[in-house]
Amino acid sequence: MGNNILLVTDIFGNCSALQPLLQAITAAGDVVTIIDPYQGKLQCFADEAEAYQVYSSQCGHDAYAACVAQALTQPYALALGFSAGATALWRALGAASAGQITRAVLFYPGQIHQYLAVTPKLPVQVVFGHSEPHFDVAAICKELSQNPGITAEHTAYGHGFMNPTSKAFDSEGYQCNVNMLIALLG
Repeated sequence: MGNNILLVTDIFGNCSALQPLLQAITAAGDVVTIIDPYQGKLQCFADEAEAYQVYSSQCGHDAYAACVAQALTQPYALALGFSAGATALWRALGAASAGQITRAVLFYPGQIHQYLAVTPKLPVQVVFGHSEPHFDVAAICKELSQNPGITAEHTAYGHGFMNPTSKAFDSEGYQCNVNMLIALLG
């Protein structure tokens, strides 16, 4: 029997670009539950600007964080979050209901700097790209890493490097981090 995994998407939601990641994760028999801003409805956005406009009008950061917090009432061996989903997951991990999550990996949570007071009670690995427009990544990595159980690192890749529909997608960064996730689930 595989692990139960929670995957919290970015603003692109549940889309065809997510399929390779899902296949890689589920290859060992793991079961993935997807939380996205659009209640599971498949999306096909032309670009990031369109995805952000729809995300902002149909969901938004606070509603997404509340949706993720609701999902954390179930047990998961691993919770994964990407961009807006990573920030929503970070916010939810501070709640008491997050106690059933074994560990979390957050990829480029671009709004995390607004929620530094959150203190998850489980191991969290935060993986940033090389830069963020709203904060100094190195400084935030240092600040986050001062909390017990939190590791934060920045990579040479851009924000969105794990998403094939992002302009910043990087196949090397993607594969390196998929391998890291598979090893975590090992």
